[in-house]
Amino acid sequence: MAKKKENKLKSKLTKKFRLVVLNDASFEERFSFKLTRLNVFVVGGIFSVLLIAFTVLLIAFTPIKEYIPGFSSTQLKKQATDLFYRVDSLQLHLAKMEKYTQAMKPILIGKEVELEDNLPYPSAAVQAEFTLTQKAHNTDSLQKVVATIEESLRVTWQAHAQKAQKKLQERHDKKMETLRTNLRDSLSSLTQNYQAIAKEKNDTISQLKLGLLASAENNLALQKEILLKEIEVKNAVNALSKESQKLLQDTKNASEELKKEWIAVLQKEYKEKEEKQTRFFQKEIQALNQSIFAKKAVIDSLLFQMARLPQIKNKETTPEKNYELSKDDSLSIANTKKDLLFREQIEREDRFSLFDFEDDKVDVVFYAPVKGILTHPYSAKEQHFAVDIAVANGTAVKSVADGTIIFAGWTAETGYVILIEHTNNYLSVYKHNEIVYRTQGDLVQTGEVIAVAGSSGEFSTGPHLHFEMWYQGYPINPTNFIEFE
Repeated sequence: MAKKKENKLKSKLTKKFRLVVLNDASFEERFSFKLTRLNVFVVGGIFSVLLIAFTVLLIAFTPIKEYIPGFSSTQLKKQATDLFYRVDSLQLHLAKMEKYTQAMKPILIGKEVELEDNLPYPSAAVQAEFTLTQKAHNTDSLQKVVATIEESLRVTWQAHAQKAQKKLQERHDKKMETLRTNLRDSLSSLTQNYQAIAKEKNDTISQLKLGLLASAENNLALQKEILLKEIEVKNAVNALSKESQKLLQDTKNASEELKKEWIAVLQKEYKEKEEKQTRFFQKEIQALNQSIFAKKAVIDSLLFQMARLPQIKNKETTPEKNYELSKDDSLSIANTKKDLLFREQIEREDRFSLFDFEDDKVDVVFYAPVKGILTHPYSAKEQHFAVDIAVANGTAVKSVADGTIIFAGWTAETGYVILIEHTNNYLSVYKHNEIVYRTQGDLVQTGEVIAVAGSSGEFSTGPHLHFEMWYQGYPINPTNFIEFE
């Protein structure tokens, strides 16, 4: 029982499922992959572990942890410590100010109070040494003392101010004298330099005037020559422009004529090649048709012979009656047997003669839709009324004959499918295509590209073409009409 349960669990865990993603509008398969319960559990567990590890690392090594309750930021800690030290210093300063106000209050009011001057950081020994017991003085005596001190300070300040003013005045006078002397010297030197430069400029101006008067005559002659040369150049340019325009027109006309000649030659060559190819293809088609009809005739003859075999065996096994014949009777019987054999031979030749098909015209000639390897042939027993041709992904699929597309669309089992109706009640079917280039109602010709081979649909096992042929509502073997390899 335990083994059966284990096997059931194992089979459940390892049972394969297929996840398919389809297009909601066209039911086209976008992608698919196989899954098992065990794979889903393993992948989900690994993903959850990785997600937890990633979140832990993200919280531990990034500033996001500051937003989580219970975690304190380093910046807040620094600000708290700075504020703590500032508060401590402010408290000390306030203590000092309170002591100062307490000491100054009785002096301002005029009371007799014993004052104790303490240090900002008092201790028992130091406080004992620096405690002073003083009595407050009268306000009148203090005012007199303050007045005398103010007068002495004012007198001394005036004396110092007068001395400083005298010194500054002396320094100012000395600097002004030195500046005046320097300005005089610089002005004299500048005037001398200016006079020398002015003399030189006057000399150069006089020389330039003489030179200009002398060169004016030469300039007039040169201007006349330049004007004459410009006129000659203009005339030459006009003549050249006319000739160049003529040359350009001639070259354009010649190029157009050459193009027309080349186009005519190419069209002739193309028509000749096209005619040759059509003739060659017609000859090949005729030869193929003749070989096909010859094969059919041989098959029919063989079938006829197979049907006559039991009759011949019955004739050979029938017992002959013993009776005597005359010479004339035996001759007549022999002649009749020879006649019968001769007649049968002639009838057989007339019935299955290959020359009867020389003048017949084939209504439909089928073209191979693709060239590849035949992986699954036509089999009526297996109910496989088609052939599978393995091709490379992206191979062009062509129409086997002229016809009309009666269906072009998508199916979940066989992917993109095309049905073409041909003459003489023939139908051709193309399945498992990757892309379809034609729509329902389009007219197609022999050898025209209608789709791209692929591996679409649930029943597809790889890139190939599933090709079917039907005649008057019955399936037929396509290999009897088309060579795929």
